[in-house]
Amino acid sequence: MNSHYEILVIGGGTGGLTVAPQLAAHVDGGSIAVVEPSATHYYQPLWTLVGGGIFPKEDSARDEADFIPDGVTWIQEAATAIDPDRRVVQTAVTGPISYDFLVIAAGIQLQWNRIPGLAESVGKPGTGVVSNYSYETVSSTWEAIRGFRGGTAIFTEPTTPVKCGGG
Repeated sequence: MNSHYEILVIGGGTGGLTVAPQLAAHVDGGSIAVVEPSATHYYQPLWTLVGGGIFPKEDSARDEADFIPDGVTWIQEAATAIDPDRRVVQTAVTGPISYDFLVIAAGIQLQWNRIPGLAESVGKPGTGVVSNYSYETVSSTWEAIRGFRGGTAIFTEPTTPVKCGGG
């Protein structure tokens, strides 16, 4: 593995894996790498349909290796720090990797614990607290909808463009 890449992409989710092959098509002989620790790629846009009972969540999980574009190196570890002045990304195991251009497509970090009681409730049977934003909780949405017997249901979605809207 190189310690320098012309283009380094942090994040092997849908965003990172969409931009990497587009850039690879325009880089003649340059090196491109994707930094992504997970061995499983989750196609998160499908989770709205999983939450709606149309697909099982397992359909959204695939081997990450199957989606790394030809000619792109997969660095299977986490990025731990970025030094934009030196154009270096620190990784958990390999250490520093330098780049000419950096794309950050790391996604969002769910922080259920920021709302008191949410971490203990979301996705748990009988709570009525569900989310389509996690592989572990997405199936609970359809179960709650199927079990709803009336009353008030509240649906929310981010106001910022961080994830696929509920549609």
